Amino acid sequence: SSGINAEYGGGISSLFFMFLLTAVGNLEGILMGKGFELQLVPEVAFSLVVSMVVAGSIHRVSITCCLIFSLVILYVMNSISQKTYGLSESVAPVKVEKKKRR
Repeated sequence: SSGINAEYGGGISSLFFMFLLTAVGNLEGILMGKGFELQLVPEVAFSLVVSMVVAGSIHRVSITCCLIFSLVILYVMNSISQKTYGLSESVAPVKVEKKKRR
């Protein structure tokens, strides 16, 4: 297997990570209610490990490419989620005055 094919395998495995993470999130949303959030340790780590195992079945270099591409996809998914579901209120800074000591 050539180097470019290993990178393609890592890219496809990172897309598998994205779809698996979305499926796990939807399943938890159905089972535990709409207010439930995905956590880093159980859900994201599980999806990342499974996608890296899939990448490892393609090529050893695909594991590293899958890790890098999956972290980029996770960052993009998080930023889109923050823009969509994050707080949109702008908070005005509060000026705190210090009391003068005599």
